[in-house]
Amino acid sequence: MPFLTFMFSPLGRTIGVALAILIGIGAVYMRGRSDATAGAEAAATSDALRRTENAIRAGNSVDVTPDGLRDNDGKRRD
Repeated sequence: MPFLTFMFSPLGRTIGVALAILIGIGAVYMRGRSDATAGAEAAATSDALRRTENAIRAGNSVDVTPDGLRDNDGKRRD
């Protein structure tokens, strides 16, 4: 009962409103933080996928026929 009487007093209402505002701000902050984390992870995954696809395309465009492997690529090797 002392809790209820405190919450209905002017000081209790003020503290209750302040706590409700802080909880609301905290909820908005946490939601924004989780959305930003998900966005960063999605961007990293997209970049890794793009790099992998580019590597696959580059590997597929190499001439691996016996004659193609012996072609001069302009590099001097001893």
